[in-house]
Amino acid sequence: MIVHPEKEQATPTWKKTFGFHPLTAFADHGPAGESEALAVLLREGRTGPNTADHIETTRLALAQLPNARRRRVLVRADSGSGTHEFLAWLAARRLDYSVGFTLGEDLQNAIGAFP
Repeated sequence: MIVHPEKEQATPTWKKTFGFHPLTAFADHGPAGESEALAVLLREGRTGPNTADHIETTRLALAQLPNARRRRVLVRADSGSGTHEFLAWLAARRLDYSVGFTLGEDLQNAIGAFP
């Protein structure tokens, strides 16, 4: 999120701008419903993607759900959240999760080398 450099807690980003690196969590209510913002963690622009901040964002999001719904959750995230710490935290709570990433050519070739 790009902002004016004098904004409180704004820091240089890896794209050579100033701003924040927010983490957000939404509830997807399926085709019959709308998505709903559950949590936003506004982090400094220089914050990398591979941090345990994903745990805090997920905690905040789960706290917004009714108790009966907290175990019936699928946590979906991109490759920036695919850390051992975060995935172990999700598994320890028996939450379902899916972490996606782009499969580059080098990785495709490495996988293709296996029989």
